[in-house]
Amino acid sequence: MIGELLKLIAKEVSNYIDKQIKLPSGKKSVILHKPNSENGNLDIPDNTISLSLLNIEEELSIRNATVQKQVIDGKVYKQDPAVNINLQVIFIANFQNDYINELNYITKVIEFFQQKPAFTPINTKGLEDLKIDTLNFKLNTLPLDEQHNVWSLIGGKYTPSIVYKIGMITVQNDKKLTDLSIVRDVDINVKRKK
Repeated sequence: MIGELLKLIAKEVSNYIDKQIKLPSGKKSVILHKPNSENGNLDIPDNTISLSLLNIEEELSIRNATVQKQVIDGKVYKQDPAVNINLQVIFIANFQNDYINELNYITKVIEFFQQKPAFTPINTKGLEDLKIDTLNFKLNTLPLDEQHNVWSLIGGKYTPSIVYKIGMITVQNDKKLTDLSIVRDVDINVKRKK
């Protein structure tokens, strides 16, 4: 689900930017892409903005630890509680030898989320297929020391980029209910073995 969601976000941002600026190559401007190669070096295709996942964090403010139970036709069913998560994503602009374009494309990403800070099934086709009601996007300004850590993890030197926090996604197993054996009667006269 996270992969399909990030692919949808990349498509939405790319459509916005591509309507305003045409890349000479005819490629999409924003792609979902792992930011580093197998050897750990920064590996982003030229003339693109790479969208990558930085972090997944559990949303603890609304954690529900209650197991839901239902009795249907004499059988007991349970469903474990959903996990609510937030994602941190990074958009990295890579336009070789064109620092101005890198900055301008990052500005376009900011413009996109300024005019569309939330995705809903009404304004984003495909979101209903992922069973998501609302996604909120918030600019996440990292302090310089944290940025240094991020770039160390990615495996490169700083390139114009921006981080957004996406909240909140509910992850629930598709198998909604599992059966439990039901206790029909209790025998209190059973003797214990010694």
